[in-house]
Amino acid sequence: MRIRFKLTLQFSIIVSTITLISFWGIYYFTESYIQNRFYERLKSKALTTAELITKVQEVTPKLLKEISKKNRDVLFKEKISIFDFRNNEIFTSNDTVKLNVARKYLNEARIEKITQFRQGELQCLGIPYNEGYNRLVVIAGAVDLDGDETMKTLRRFLISLVLLIIGLSTISGWFFASRALRPITEIISEVNEIYPKNLDKRLNIKNEYDELGQLTKTFNNLLNRVEEGFFNQRTFIANVNHELKNPLTKITSQLSVALLQKRSTEQYEQTMGSVLDDVRELGLLSNALLELTKLSDDDLPNQFASLRIDEILWDARDFILKMQPNLEVQVDFENELETEEQLLVLGNSYLIRTAFNNLMENGCKFSNTSSVKVTIEFLPKNLLIRFKNKGVGISPKDEKLIFQPFFRAKNTANTKGYGIGLALTERIIKLHRGELYVESPLPDNTILTVRLPCYESKV
Repeated sequence: MRIRFKLTLQFSIIVSTITLISFWGIYYFTESYIQNRFYERLKSKALTTAELITKVQEVTPKLLKEISKKNRDVLFKEKISIFDFRNNEIFTSNDTVKLNVARKYLNEARIEKITQFRQGELQCLGIPYNEGYNRLVVIAGAVDLDGDETMKTLRRFLISLVLLIIGLSTISGWFFASRALRPITEIISEVNEIYPKNLDKRLNIKNEYDELGQLTKTFNNLLNRVEEGFFNQRTFIANVNHELKNPLTKITSQLSVALLQKRSTEQYEQTMGSVLDDVRELGLLSNALLELTKLSDDDLPNQFASLRIDEILWDARDFILKMQPNLEVQVDFENELETEEQLLVLGNSYLIRTAFNNLMENGCKFSNTSSVKVTIEFLPKNLLIRFKNKGVGISPKDEKLIFQPFFRAKNTANTKGYGIGLALTERIIKLHRGELYVESPLPDNTILTVRLPCYESKV
Protein backbone atom coordinates (compact mmCIF):
# COMPACT_ATOMS: atom_id res chain seq x y z
CA MET A 1 0.00 0.00 0.00
CA ARG A 2 1.46 3.36 -1.04
CA ILE A 3 2.12 5.98 1.61
CA ARG A 4 -0.12 8.47 -0.17
CA PHE A 5 -3.07 6.07 0.03
CA LYS A 6 -2.24 5.25 3.67
CA LEU A 7 -2.16 8.92 4.65
CA THR A 8 -5.44 9.57 2.82
CA LEU A 9 -7.08 6.58 4.49
CA GLN A 10 -5.83 7.56 7.94
CA PHE A 11 -6.89 11.17 7.47
CA SER A 12 -10.36 10.09 6.29
CA ILE A 13 -10.75 7.67 9.21
CA ILE A 14 -9.73 10.32 11.76
CA VAL A 15 -12.04 12.98 10.30
CA SER A 16 -14.91 10.49 9.94
CA THR A 17 -14.48 9.23 13.49
CA ILE A 18 -14.45 12.74 14.94
CA THR A 19 -17.48 13.67 12.81
CA LEU A 20 -19.44 10.54 13.80
CA ILE A 21 -18.72 11.10 17.51
CA SER A 22 -19.72 14.75 17.24
CA PHE A 23 -22.92 13.99 15.30
CA TRP A 24 -23.82 11.16 17.65
CA GLY A 25 -23.49 13.63 20.55
CA ILE A 26 -25.68 16.16 18.70
CA TYR A 27 -28.31 13.49 17.94
CA TYR A 28 -28.27 12.09 21.49
CA PHE A 29 -28.60 15.44 23.26
CA THR A 30 -31.23 16.63 20.78
CA GLU A 31 -33.29 13.48 21.33
CA SER A 32 -32.94 13.85 25.11
CA TYR A 33 -34.02 17.47 24.94
CA ILE A 34 -37.09 16.67 22.78
CA GLN A 35 -38.14 13.79 25.05
CA ASN A 36 -37.72 15.86 28.21
CA ARG A 37 -39.73 18.70 26.65
CA PHE A 38 -42.46 16.22 25.61
CA TYR A 39 -42.65 14.66 29.07
CA GLU A 40 -42.81 18.10 30.64
CA ARG A 41 -45.76 18.84 28.40
CA LEU A 42 -47.45 15.57 29.41
CA LYS A 43 -46.82 16.38 33.06
CA SER A 44 -48.38 19.82 32.70
CA LYS A 45 -51.47 18.33 31.00
CA ALA A 46 -51.77 15.58 33.63
CA LEU A 47 -51.59 17.99 36.58
CA THR A 48 -54.01 20.42 34.95
CA THR A 49 -56.55 17.64 34.38
CA ALA A 50 -56.21 16.39 37.95
CA GLU A 51 -56.72 19.86 39.39
CA LEU A 52 -59.82 20.43 37.30
CA ILE A 53 -61.31 17.10 38.41
CA THR A 54 -60.57 17.54 42.12
CA LYS A 55 -60.81 21.28 42.72
CA VAL A 56 -63.46 22.58 40.34
CA GLN A 57 -66.79 21.09 41.31
CA GLU A 58 -68.50 22.39 38.20
CA VAL A 59 -66.17 20.36 35.98
CA THR A 60 -67.40 16.82 35.57
CA PRO A 61 -65.53 14.03 33.76
CA LYS A 62 -68.06 14.26 30.92
CA LEU A 63 -67.56 18.01 30.59
CA LEU A 64 -63.78 17.61 30.75
CA LYS A 65 -63.94 15.11 27.88
CA GLU A 66 -65.87 17.59 25.79
CA ILE A 67 -63.36 20.29 26.62
CA SER A 68 -60.48 18.00 25.61
CA LYS A 69 -62.18 17.32 22.25
CA LYS A 70 -62.43 21.02 21.53
CA ASN A 71 -58.86 21.75 22.70
CA ARG A 72 -56.57 22.50 19.77
CA ASP A 73 -53.49 21.78 21.86
CA VAL A 74 -54.29 18.10 22.14
CA LEU A 75 -51.37 15.79 21.32
CA PHE A 76 -51.71 12.98 18.81
CA LYS A 77 -53.48 10.01 20.48
CA GLU A 78 -53.42 11.87 23.74
CA LYS A 79 -54.95 9.98 26.67
CA ILE A 80 -55.07 11.01 30.31
CA SER A 81 -56.34 8.59 32.93
CA ILE A 82 -56.78 9.13 36.68
CA PHE A 83 -56.69 6.28 39.21
CA ASP A 84 -57.78 6.33 42.85
CA PHE A 85 -55.94 4.80 45.80
CA ARG A 86 -57.47 1.41 44.95
CA ASN A 87 -56.06 1.62 41.40
CA ASN A 88 -59.51 2.00 39.93
CA GLU A 89 -59.79 4.26 36.88
CA ILE A 90 -62.06 7.19 37.76
CA PHE A 91 -61.42 9.27 34.64
CA THR A 92 -60.14 8.89 31.09
CA SER A 93 -59.96 11.63 28.50
CA ASN A 94 -60.03 9.53 25.33
CA ASP A 95 -61.91 6.25 24.98
CA THR A 96 -60.66 5.65 21.44
CA VAL A 97 -57.07 5.09 22.60
CA LYS A 98 -56.46 1.91 24.52
CA LEU A 99 -54.00 2.27 27.38
CA ASN A 100 -53.57 -0.75 29.64
CA VAL A 101 -51.77 0.52 32.71
CA ALA A 102 -50.15 -2.24 34.73
CA ARG A 103 -50.34 -2.02 38.49
CA LYS A 104 -46.53 -1.84 38.76
CA TYR A 105 -46.50 1.53 36.97
CA LEU A 106 -49.07 2.91 39.43
CA ASN A 107 -47.02 1.65 42.37
CA GLU A 108 -43.82 3.06 40.88
CA ALA A 109 -45.50 6.46 40.49
CA ARG A 110 -46.55 6.45 44.16
CA ILE A 111 -43.11 5.35 45.36
CA GLU A 112 -40.79 7.12 42.91
CA LYS A 113 -43.07 10.20 42.57
CA ILE A 114 -42.82 9.91 38.78
CA THR A 115 -42.43 7.13 36.23
CA GLN A 116 -41.91 7.00 32.48
CA PHE A 117 -42.70 4.06 30.21
CA ARG A 118 -43.74 3.20 26.69
CA GLN A 119 -46.74 1.21 25.55
CA GLY A 120 -46.60 0.58 21.85
CA GLU A 121 -46.13 3.89 20.14
CA LEU A 122 -47.35 5.83 23.18
CA GLN A 123 -44.93 7.61 25.47
CA CYS A 124 -46.45 7.57 28.95
CA LEU A 125 -45.89 9.45 32.16
CA GLY A 126 -47.24 8.60 35.61
CA ILE A 127 -47.26 11.03 38.53
CA PRO A 128 -49.02 10.99 41.96
CA TYR A 129 -51.49 13.73 42.83
CA ASN A 130 -52.48 14.17 46.48
CA GLU A 131 -55.14 16.72 47.39
CA GLY A 132 -56.64 16.35 50.83
CA TYR A 133 -57.93 12.82 51.07
CA ASN A 134 -57.56 12.26 47.34
CA ARG A 135 -54.54 10.04 46.68
CA LEU A 136 -54.61 9.81 42.95
CA VAL A 137 -52.25 8.71 40.19
CA VAL A 138 -52.43 10.43 36.85
CA ILE A 139 -51.24 8.57 33.73
CA ALA A 140 -50.75 10.68 30.60
CA GLY A 141 -49.73 9.23 27.24
CA ALA A 142 -49.43 10.45 23.65
CA VAL A 143 -47.42 10.13 20.47
CA ASP A 144 -44.80 12.83 19.89
CA LEU A 145 -45.29 13.32 16.16
CA ASP A 146 -43.40 16.60 16.06
CA GLY A 147 -40.47 15.13 17.98
CA ASP A 148 -40.34 12.00 15.82
CA GLU A 149 -40.47 14.06 12.66
CA THR A 150 -37.76 16.37 13.99
CA MET A 151 -35.51 13.37 14.79
CA LYS A 152 -36.14 11.82 11.36
CA THR A 153 -35.22 15.09 9.69
CA LEU A 154 -32.13 15.40 11.89
CA ARG A 155 -31.09 11.82 11.09
CA ARG A 156 -31.37 12.38 7.36
CA PHE A 157 -29.47 15.64 7.63
CA LEU A 158 -26.67 14.16 9.76
CA ILE A 159 -26.29 11.07 7.56
CA SER A 160 -26.09 13.23 4.44
CA LEU A 161 -23.61 15.52 6.15
CA VAL A 162 -21.47 12.56 7.29
CA LEU A 163 -21.31 11.18 3.75
CA LEU A 164 -20.44 14.62 2.42
CA ILE A 165 -17.70 15.13 5.02
CA ILE A 166 -16.24 11.67 4.34
CA GLY A 167 -16.14 12.44 0.63
CA LEU A 168 -14.57 15.86 1.15
CA SER A 169 -12.07 14.51 3.69
CA THR A 170 -11.03 11.77 1.25
CA ILE A 171 -10.52 14.26 -1.59
CA SER A 172 -8.74 16.81 0.60
CA GLY A 173 -6.70 14.03 2.27
CA TRP A 174 -5.54 12.81 -1.12
CA PHE A 175 -4.61 16.37 -2.09
CA PHE A 176 -2.74 17.16 1.14
CA ALA A 177 -1.01 13.74 1.16
CA SER A 178 0.20 14.46 -2.36
CA ARG A 179 1.40 17.88 -1.28
CA ALA A 180 3.08 16.53 1.85
CA LEU A 181 4.85 13.78 -0.09
CA ARG A 182 5.95 16.07 -2.92
CA PRO A 183 9.34 16.80 -1.27
CA ILE A 184 9.91 13.04 -0.89
CA THR A 185 9.06 12.57 -4.56
CA GLU A 186 11.58 15.27 -5.43
CA ILE A 187 14.20 13.57 -3.24
CA ILE A 188 13.54 10.24 -5.01
CA SER A 189 13.91 11.97 -8.38
CA GLU A 190 17.20 13.56 -7.32
CA VAL A 191 18.50 10.28 -5.91
CA ASN A 192 17.69 8.47 -9.15
CA GLU A 193 19.93 10.93 -10.98
CA ILE A 194 22.94 10.02 -8.83
CA TYR A 195 25.21 7.39 -10.36
CA PRO A 196 28.69 6.12 -9.42
CA LYS A 197 30.13 8.54 -11.98
CA ASN A 198 28.58 11.62 -10.35
CA LEU A 199 28.70 10.78 -6.65
CA ASP A 200 29.77 14.35 -5.96
CA LYS A 201 26.17 15.49 -6.56
CA ARG A 202 24.17 16.27 -3.41
CA LEU A 203 20.48 16.68 -2.63
CA ASN A 204 19.01 20.15 -2.16
CA ILE A 205 18.06 20.97 1.44
CA LYS A 206 15.08 23.34 1.53
CA ASN A 207 14.60 23.46 5.30
CA GLU A 208 17.28 21.83 7.41
CA TYR A 209 15.20 22.10 10.59
CA ASP A 210 12.23 19.91 9.58
CA GLU A 211 12.19 16.11 9.33
CA LEU A 212 12.68 16.02 5.55
CA GLY A 213 15.57 18.44 5.85
CA GLN A 214 17.18 16.19 8.46
CA LEU A 215 16.57 13.17 6.22
CA THR A 216 18.14 14.94 3.24
CA LYS A 217 21.08 16.04 5.37
CA THR A 218 21.58 12.49 6.62
CA PHE A 219 21.42 11.16 3.07
CA ASN A 220 23.99 13.73 1.94
CA ASN A 221 26.27 12.59 4.75
CA LEU A 222 25.77 9.03 3.56
CA LEU A 223 26.68 10.11 0.02
CA ASN A 224 29.84 11.72 1.42
CA ARG A 225 30.81 8.42 3.01
CA VAL A 226 29.90 6.46 -0.11
CA GLU A 227 31.89 8.81 -2.32
CA GLU A 228 34.85 8.57 0.03
CA GLY A 229 34.51 4.78 0.06
CA PHE A 230 34.41 4.61 -3.76
CA PHE A 231 37.39 6.94 -4.00
CA ASN A 232 39.38 4.98 -1.44
CA GLN A 233 38.49 1.74 -3.15
CA ARG A 234 39.57 2.96 -6.58
CA THR A 235 42.74 4.52 -5.17
CA PHE A 236 43.47 1.50 -3.04
CA ILE A 237 43.09 -0.97 -5.93
CA ALA A 238 45.16 1.16 -8.29
CA ASN A 239 47.95 1.75 -5.80
CA VAL A 240 48.01 -1.80 -4.48
CA ASN A 241 48.32 -3.03 -8.03
CA HIS A 242 51.22 -0.65 -8.58
CA GLU A 243 52.98 -1.31 -5.28
CA LEU A 244 52.68 -5.09 -5.48
CA LYS A 245 53.78 -5.18 -9.09
CA ASN A 246 57.25 -3.73 -8.37
CA PRO A 247 58.48 -6.29 -5.79
CA LEU A 248 56.83 -9.15 -7.66
CA THR A 249 58.50 -8.05 -10.89
CA LYS A 250 61.86 -7.83 -9.11
CA ILE A 251 61.44 -11.30 -7.62
CA THR A 252 60.42 -12.78 -10.97
CA SER A 253 63.27 -11.08 -12.80
CA GLN A 254 65.92 -12.21 -10.30
CA LEU A 255 64.72 -15.79 -10.29
CA SER A 256 64.46 -15.85 -14.10
CA VAL A 257 68.02 -14.55 -14.46
CA ALA A 258 69.26 -17.05 -11.88
CA LEU A 259 67.74 -19.92 -13.86
CA LEU A 260 69.26 -18.94 -17.20
CA GLN A 261 72.52 -20.67 -16.37
CA LYS A 262 74.27 -22.44 -13.57
CA ARG A 263 75.86 -20.15 -11.05
CA SER A 264 78.10 -20.40 -8.06
CA THR A 265 76.86 -20.96 -4.55
CA GLU A 266 77.73 -17.39 -3.60
CA GLN A 267 75.73 -16.03 -6.53
CA TYR A 268 72.72 -18.19 -5.60
CA GLU A 269 73.00 -17.03 -1.99
CA GLN A 270 73.17 -13.43 -3.15
CA THR A 271 70.10 -13.89 -5.35
CA MET A 272 68.20 -15.66 -2.56
CA GLY A 273 69.10 -12.89 -0.13
CA SER A 274 67.84 -10.25 -2.52
CA VAL A 275 64.63 -12.21 -3.12
CA LEU A 276 64.22 -12.65 0.64
CA ASP A 277 64.47 -8.88 1.12
CA ASP A 278 61.77 -8.38 -1.51
CA VAL A 279 59.55 -11.00 0.17
CA ARG A 280 60.00 -9.24 3.49
CA GLU A 281 58.97 -5.98 1.85
CA LEU A 282 55.87 -7.74 0.54
CA GLY A 283 55.15 -8.99 4.06
CA LEU A 284 55.49 -5.50 5.54
CA LEU A 285 53.30 -4.09 2.78
CA SER A 286 50.59 -6.73 3.33
CA ASN A 287 50.64 -6.11 7.10
CA ALA A 288 50.24 -2.38 6.50
CA LEU A 289 47.34 -3.04 4.14
CA LEU A 290 45.68 -5.33 6.70
CA GLU A 291 45.99 -2.64 9.37
CA LEU A 292 44.42 -0.17 6.95
CA THR A 293 41.42 -2.41 6.22
CA LYS A 294 40.82 -3.18 9.91
CA LEU A 295 39.73 0.41 10.47
CA SER A 296 36.53 -0.17 8.47
CA ASP A 297 35.11 -2.17 11.38
CA ASP A 298 32.14 -0.19 12.76
CA ASP A 299 32.22 -2.06 16.07
CA LEU A 300 35.58 -0.61 17.11
CA PRO A 301 34.09 2.47 18.88
CA ASN A 302 32.14 0.08 21.13
CA GLN A 303 35.46 -1.38 22.33
CA PHE A 304 36.94 1.96 23.45
CA ALA A 305 38.05 2.48 27.05
CA SER A 306 39.58 5.25 29.15
CA LEU A 307 43.33 5.56 28.43
CA ARG A 308 46.25 7.68 29.66
CA ILE A 309 47.87 9.33 26.68
CA ASP A 310 51.30 9.66 28.34
CA GLU A 311 51.52 5.92 29.00
CA ILE A 312 50.71 5.15 25.36
CA LEU A 313 53.37 7.64 24.20
CA TRP A 314 56.03 6.05 26.40
CA ASP A 315 55.04 2.57 25.20
CA ALA A 316 55.27 3.71 21.58
CA ARG A 317 58.69 5.32 22.26
CA ASP A 318 60.02 2.14 23.92
CA PHE A 319 58.80 0.03 20.99
CA ILE A 320 60.49 2.30 18.41
CA LEU A 321 63.79 2.40 20.31
CA LYS A 322 63.73 -1.36 20.83
CA MET A 323 63.30 -1.95 17.10
CA GLN A 324 65.73 0.81 16.03
CA PRO A 325 68.11 1.80 18.85
CA ASN A 326 69.81 4.39 16.67
CA LEU A 327 66.71 6.64 16.71
CA GLU A 328 66.06 9.39 19.25
CA VAL A 329 62.56 10.19 20.59
CA GLN A 330 62.05 12.93 23.19
CA VAL A 331 58.72 13.37 25.04
CA ASP A 332 57.95 16.62 26.95
CA PHE A 333 54.95 18.49 28.43
CA GLU A 334 54.32 22.01 27.11
CA ASN A 335 52.29 23.12 30.15
CA GLU A 336 51.90 21.93 33.72
CA LEU A 337 49.70 18.96 34.55
CA GLU A 338 47.05 19.86 37.14
CA THR A 339 45.12 16.58 37.39
CA GLU A 340 45.58 13.10 35.94
CA GLU A 341 42.18 13.43 34.24
CA GLN A 342 43.77 15.84 31.77
CA LEU A 343 45.68 12.89 30.28
CA LEU A 344 42.64 10.68 29.77
CA VAL A 345 41.17 9.94 26.35
CA LEU A 346 38.59 7.42 25.16
CA GLY A 347 39.90 4.95 22.62
CA ASN A 348 41.67 1.74 21.69
CA SER A 349 45.22 1.53 23.10
CA TYR A 350 46.59 -0.66 20.31
CA LEU A 351 45.32 1.63 17.54
CA ILE A 352 46.51 4.85 19.21
CA ARG A 353 49.93 3.29 19.89
CA THR A 354 50.10 2.22 16.24
CA ALA A 355 49.35 5.81 15.17
CA PHE A 356 52.02 7.21 17.51
CA ASN A 357 54.53 4.57 16.31
CA ASN A 358 53.98 5.67 12.70
CA LEU A 359 54.35 9.36 13.57
CA MET A 360 57.54 8.76 15.61
CA GLU A 361 59.03 6.52 12.94
CA ASN A 362 58.17 8.99 10.16
CA GLY A 363 59.56 11.87 12.19
CA CYS A 364 62.87 10.08 12.68
CA LYS A 365 62.93 8.71 9.11
CA PHE A 366 62.64 12.14 7.50
CA SER A 367 64.79 13.95 10.05
CA ASN A 368 68.37 14.96 9.38
CA THR A 369 69.31 13.85 12.91
CA SER A 370 67.12 10.70 13.08
CA SER A 371 65.27 12.26 15.98
CA VAL A 372 61.79 13.55 16.77
CA LYS A 373 60.48 15.67 19.62
CA VAL A 374 57.01 14.89 20.98
CA THR A 375 55.19 17.51 23.09
CA ILE A 376 51.85 17.31 24.92
CA GLU A 377 49.71 20.42 25.43
CA PHE A 378 46.64 20.41 27.67
CA LEU A 379 43.59 22.37 26.55
CA PRO A 380 40.21 22.61 28.36
CA LYS A 381 38.58 19.87 26.27
CA ASN A 382 41.37 18.55 24.05
CA LEU A 383 44.90 17.24 24.04
CA LEU A 384 47.41 18.40 21.41
CA ILE A 385 50.29 16.01 20.70
CA ARG A 386 52.91 17.50 18.36
CA PHE A 387 55.61 15.51 16.55
CA LYS A 388 58.43 17.88 15.49
CA ASN A 389 61.50 17.12 13.41
CA LYS A 390 64.04 18.93 11.29
CA GLY A 391 64.38 17.47 7.82
CA VAL A 392 63.15 17.71 4.27
CA GLY A 393 59.88 19.45 5.18
CA ILE A 394 56.57 19.26 3.32
CA SER A 395 55.59 21.53 0.46
CA PRO A 396 52.21 23.36 0.76
CA LYS A 397 50.74 21.53 -2.25
CA ASP A 398 51.64 18.15 -0.70
CA GLU A 399 50.10 18.88 2.72
CA LYS A 400 46.62 17.86 1.55
CA LEU A 401 47.87 14.74 -0.23
CA ILE A 402 50.19 13.09 2.29
CA PHE A 403 47.26 11.38 4.07
CA GLN A 404 46.17 9.56 0.91
CA PRO A 405 47.22 5.89 0.76
CA PHE A 406 50.46 5.24 -1.18
CA PHE A 407 51.13 8.95 -1.79
CA ARG A 408 54.78 9.95 -1.49
CA ALA A 409 56.18 13.42 -1.99
CA LYS A 410 58.96 13.96 -4.52
CA ASN A 411 61.48 14.93 -1.86
CA THR A 412 61.02 11.53 -0.14
CA ALA A 413 61.82 9.37 -3.15
CA ASN A 414 65.18 8.32 -1.67
CA THR A 415 63.60 7.24 1.61
CA LYS A 416 62.24 3.73 1.94
CA GLY A 417 58.47 3.43 2.50
CA TYR A 418 55.07 2.69 1.02
CA GLY A 419 53.03 5.81 1.76
CA ILE A 420 50.60 3.93 4.03
CA GLY A 421 51.71 5.02 7.51
CA LEU A 422 50.18 8.51 7.52
CA ALA A 423 46.97 7.31 5.82
CA LEU A 424 46.60 4.63 8.50
CA THR A 425 47.38 7.16 11.25
CA GLU A 426 44.82 9.68 9.99
CA ARG A 427 42.07 7.04 9.91
CA ILE A 428 42.91 5.98 13.46
CA ILE A 429 42.76 9.57 14.72
CA LYS A 430 39.45 10.21 12.89
CA LEU A 431 38.06 7.02 14.38
CA HIS A 432 38.80 8.53 17.81
CA ARG A 433 36.97 11.76 16.85
CA GLY A 434 40.27 13.58 16.60
CA GLU A 435 42.19 15.46 13.93
CA LEU A 436 45.61 15.12 12.33
CA TYR A 437 47.09 18.07 10.48
CA VAL A 438 50.45 19.33 9.25
CA GLU A 439 52.43 22.41 10.20
CA SER A 440 55.58 23.37 8.33
CA PRO A 441 56.62 26.80 9.57
CA LEU A 442 60.10 26.45 8.02
CA PRO A 443 61.25 24.62 4.85
CA ASP A 444 63.33 22.21 6.92
CA ASN A 445 60.96 21.91 9.88
CA THR A 446 57.86 19.68 10.00
CA ILE A 447 55.22 19.46 12.74
CA LEU A 448 52.47 16.86 12.69
CA THR A 449 49.79 17.69 15.28
CA VAL A 450 47.25 15.28 16.73
CA ARG A 451 44.18 16.69 18.45
CA LEU A 452 42.26 14.22 20.64
CA PRO A 453 39.20 15.03 22.78
CA CYS A 454 39.61 14.53 26.50
CA TYR A 455 37.62 11.77 28.15
CA GLU A 456 35.49 14.25 30.16
CA SER A 457 34.33 16.08 27.02
CA LYS A 458 32.78 12.84 25.64
CA VAL A 459 30.82 11.88 28.73
